[in-house]
Amino acid sequence: IIMLYYFSGTGNSSLVCQLIAEQLGDAYSSMTDALPCAGDSVGIVFPVYAWGMPGIVTSFLEHRLPQLLHDKVEYIYIIMTCGDDMGYTDMLVCNSLKKNQLALDAAFSVQMPNTYVCLPGFDIDSAEVANSKMLAMKQLVPFIATQIREHRSVVSVKRGACAFIKTYILRPLFNRFLINDSFFHVDESKCTRCHKCVKHCPIGNITTDKNGNLYWKGDCTGCLGCYHVCPHNVIQYGWFTKGKGQKR
Repeated sequence: IIMLYYFSGTGNSSLVCQLIAEQLGDAYSSMTDALPCAGDSVGIVFPVYAWGMPGIVTSFLEHRLPQLLHDKVEYIYIIMTCGDDMGYTDMLVCNSLKKNQLALDAAFSVQMPNTYVCLPGFDIDSAEVANSKMLAMKQLVPFIATQIREHRSVVSVKRGACAFIKTYILRPLFNRFLINDSFFHVDESKCTRCHKCVKHCPIGNITTDKNGNLYWKGDCTGCLGCYHVCPHNVIQYGWFTKGKGQKR
């Protein structure tokens, strides 16, 4: 039995996880509500944030995953979804696994529609580009499933240009200064109090006060799920997201 664990903020990684699981005939579980893995193989599916892992994924690999693996694991693989490239994210995963004497056997990256919109020049993909990525993803899934099924040791990723600089120099700066939910604000005059953002947040970081107004608790992982799920686009991240699109 192969168990896949996934984290997903806007749906890209959960979709890829589901399609891979269907190909393999295996089970999958969210990292935030993870089920034990009784098999000899395990897969980790997650989005790449700033050419690295979201904080919740790092925590899962280093603290929660070892508790879920009751038997000796023979094969560990990761599938990373990204808008463009993923730098040396797989090396970061290797380092996290080593802390519990675990080793990474295979790594794959899958391009998906871009969801990061919090810097100048970053926006969602056009419908044409998004559709092209989705088509390519569906064609790639059977290849990935075959590699996993045969327990092949393979690294099939798109690192991109200046990968080392992106992961080991830009990423720490990005995490220090831009993963900060104090930047979120809501146009209360247009908010309908549907609270879809509260329900959608994968780590339960958004709540409401007695008047139904939203506030963030300070544990944001940077997925932007709240921004994209808002039906009226009233959630903004400072001035960075003004005029940007949403992934529906």
